[in-house]
Amino acid sequence: MFWYELRDLLTGAAFPLMLQLIISATFIGMTGSLVSSNDIALSAVLLAIGEALLAVAYGIFGRQNGVTSVRRILNHSKKLEIGSTDKQAVFGTGEYSAYKGFLIGFISCIPYIIFQIIQCAAPNSFCKFMTEYVFGWAGIPLTFANGASPWLNLLFVLYPVAVHGIAYILFAHREWNKLQAADERQRSVTESKE
Repeated sequence: MFWYELRDLLTGAAFPLMLQLIISATFIGMTGSLVSSNDIALSAVLLAIGEALLAVAYGIFGRQNGVTSVRRILNHSKKLEIGSTDKQAVFGTGEYSAYKGFLIGFISCIPYIIFQIIQCAAPNSFCKFMTEYVFGWAGIPLTFANGASPWLNLLFVLYPVAVHGIAYILFAHREWNKLQAADERQRSVTESKE
């Protein structure tokens, strides 16, 4: 059961992680080179655009993961009604639970957390490159504040986790209400025919 659920969580975190890397390598990655050339205004604009795109992406993936998790509840219950022994249906793998929205967002940030901790504990050029260009969404913003502790960069993990979790919960509830309304309409149609 644990492995099924872990695989589902990792699958949900894969696309946000990939998009996080793409956005950091494009918009936010250019910000790092502009900061070093002292073009602060343009770098701030690019950083804001990159951060906004990241927030939108996490909102979209949170929505999709939440909707999918609610639909799985329905699919699993249908499988169990017909006597299926599908392990994912029996164990309820991937079904909605509010904490999963935040956990999926957190899992997608684990690679950044690892590189940032290593960079803070034992600074090196590879981890500096990874945190500023590959994970620039969290590594770049505090470069504008000279003298800020690099440990503070870890706080930037909170916003994608929160955006994903909130979108997951809101859209899962919306999907649940939509499915219940459709079920009630179906029942009323069936009762009227009888």
